[in-house]
Amino acid sequence: MKACILTTAHSPFDERIFHKEARSLAEAGYEVVIVAPYETSLSKDGIRIQAVPPLSARADRIWRLNVLYQTALRENADIYHFHDPDLIPVGLRLSRKHGKPVIYDVHEYYGDSLLTRYWIPRPLRKLVARTVDLLEKRAARSFAGIVTVNDHMAELFRRENPEGEILHNYPLKRQFEFPRPAGMKPPVILYLGGINRERGLEIILRAMPLVRLKHPEVVCELVGPAETEDLGPEFSRLEPWLERGGVHLRGKVPYEQVPGVLARSSIALVPLLPTLNYRKAIPVKLLEYMAAGLPVVGSRFGYIEKIIEKNQCGLLNEPGNPESLAQDICTLLENPEKALSCAQNGWDAFQREYTWEKEQSKLLGLYERILAARKP
Repeated sequence: MKACILTTAHSPFDERIFHKEARSLAEAGYEVVIVAPYETSLSKDGIRIQAVPPLSARADRIWRLNVLYQTALRENADIYHFHDPDLIPVGLRLSRKHGKPVIYDVHEYYGDSLLTRYWIPRPLRKLVARTVDLLEKRAARSFAGIVTVNDHMAELFRRENPEGEILHNYPLKRQFEFPRPAGMKPPVILYLGGINRERGLEIILRAMPLVRLKHPEVVCELVGPAETEDLGPEFSRLEPWLERGGVHLRGKVPYEQVPGVLARSSIALVPLLPTLNYRKAIPVKLLEYMAAGLPVVGSRFGYIEKIIEKNQCGLLNEPGNPESLAQDICTLLENPEKALSCAQNGWDAFQREYTWEKEQSKLLGLYERILAARKP
């Protein structure tokens, strides 16, 4: 059986798409091809990457989406699996016009996320968000199955389409084969993943100078793409803030290097702001921190609060409060036994409950059900 995975907004080597889903399918015997924007077509680990031109935000976007659709159609796969809402029209054409079974993999609350997008005029945000949410839910009726990432999201889509699975985006256990935590590492504060204002960039920039007043040796590594366009006017000159706080913008690193980044760190941050989207989402970075045996400082709301409180793997601070964030960082720096206890608790909880290996059987079961239903 041939499975064709489609994405426009992610690298073909994205953690969830390639390393979790595609590899799980390939290991189960599927022929897997990923159609995605990339420099060149290639094969890796038995998975074929079929490159298409990157999508533009301007006039040629529709034409480029059609190129991706035609490329996917030529693959003539037994089942299609797409990951981004702008591919809904492609998924509908494959399903309605060609009778292909199509899975929609929903990663986040896209309608809610539009309420905080600075590039949408503020008076139009609610209308745009409601419209996108309505169209997304209606389109879900036409797909063979819906993949979601938590119970709440699954319930919203189950009203439109009962076939699907919740695939928590838990880390791969084999990627985090660290020994048990054995003490505090050098004082490196880590934020892993894409960061912008609503993910806590301003809060980190304000908090780190306060930390360094007491602990001048501490540095903060921001590892992932940084968006600075929506920061407040006081951050128009970013360099002084970075220097005062010992903050280093490292940019995105290859997936294979993430464990090394985590291993060099001492304390990890989840300083997200309580937007509608983040109130409902489980931050993967939180679970990766736990997998690496790092004590966590996170915002007190949503799944961040539930997971940290349940597993006693870190401290909770008031969202959007740099003084509270700085105080919790200093508490862990000054209490290594507390930090080690949080690290150990998080590591134990990951091993027990939060690994991708516990999720992949649900992915394979969904594929088996959908393909079995298509047999004459």
